[in-house]
Amino acid sequence: MRHLLLGFLAITLMLASCSTEDAAIESTDANNKALESFVIKRNSDGSYALTTNVTEGTGTIYFDDAIQNEVHLIADGTASRNSLVHNYNVKDNALNIAFVAEDDSPQPSIRIMDDNTDNSTSRDTDFGLLNTYSLVSNEDGTIQLNFEVKNGVDVAFGYNDAESINDVYLTENINATQLNYSKNYSKETDGTLRIDFVQANTTSREEDTDTKKPRIMFDDQN
Repeated sequence: MRHLLLGFLAITLMLASCSTEDAAIESTDANNKALESFVIKRNSDGSYALTTNVTEGTGTIYFDDAIQNEVHLIADGTASRNSLVHNYNVKDNALNIAFVAEDDSPQPSIRIMDDNTDNSTSRDTDFGLLNTYSLVSNEDGTIQLNFEVKNGVDVAFGYNDAESINDVYLTENINATQLNYSKNYSKETDGTLRIDFVQANTTSREEDTDTKKPRIMFDDQN
């Protein structure tokens, strides 16, 4: 009986030790997360600004490309914890940004369908009923959408079950007074999130049509 008791105690201590080590590893992995958060915002000229918040000891290298822009997160003992801002233009009506980690761990990527921007020429940019918007990654994994509409615009939120798209409907209404909105979104089970701004077009002489602009696709499994 004594031997059985000692054996049981040994197994219990071994399991407790393994559990403690696993918890320590998980805690270390969480603390070593290179990318803390990011914010992507459309500027007044139609270009986009990406603010990247990284942890202590993480450096960033930006590779800009017409097809996909990459933000590489690298180990750098001299890098301090900071926020970095990088600007992008929209080319071929699309902006693609992907974070890439040295250890090949899954990192977020963003694809935005919007009007082209060209800083080399002066032009008037028409955003329709939307003034500006930003996407903020929260610590709990949700994405916060903040946006501002023009005067006299109604806002409604919906969900397209067939395509798993979160719709933000913008409609002209001279009695509408609210300008600023904020909403949190949870990603789908596969780590994706899609948001479409659906703007009612009432200026056409033909039947009223809806313009989906901008369209945002977020993927957390890059």
